[in-house]
Amino acid sequence: MHNNQTKGFTLIELMITVVIIGIIAGVAYPSFMDMMNKSRRADAHSALMELSLAQSKLRGNCTTYASGIGSVSDCANKKVKGTSSSENGYYALSVSGATGNAYTLTATAQGVQLNDTRCKKMTLAVSPSQPKGVKAPETCW
Repeated sequence: MHNNQTKGFTLIELMITVVIIGIIAGVAYPSFMDMMNKSRRADAHSALMELSLAQSKLRGNCTTYASGIGSVSDCANKKVKGTSSSENGYYALSVSGATGNAYTLTATAQGVQLNDTRCKKMTLAVSPSQPKGVKAPETCW
């Protein structure tokens, strides 16, 4: 007597497996990308805090805050020492609204971080009424 039972997968079993993997990937991938965007925001946070510290140091030597970013701190040209890009390059940095007692630092997403639609632009605004700074949008910090 011969046993002619075939071993292996049927096409239906294979398709069910593919569908299950597709569903899992469809749920997991967006969550993964959201976590990647959140982790890259730390690049902006640290860059903005570094620039804020540099502004404080400059203000100690000058009568005003810097209105731009340069390679060295410079009272005459109103430049604060820093770079115009965050350490990992996910954000472009800028200074605006600089006066003798206030300034706003902005980190604008660039490159792959442009996919982070909720936090394309983050700001840190320092003023006499908010010496520690107002961070916006709050959900990005």
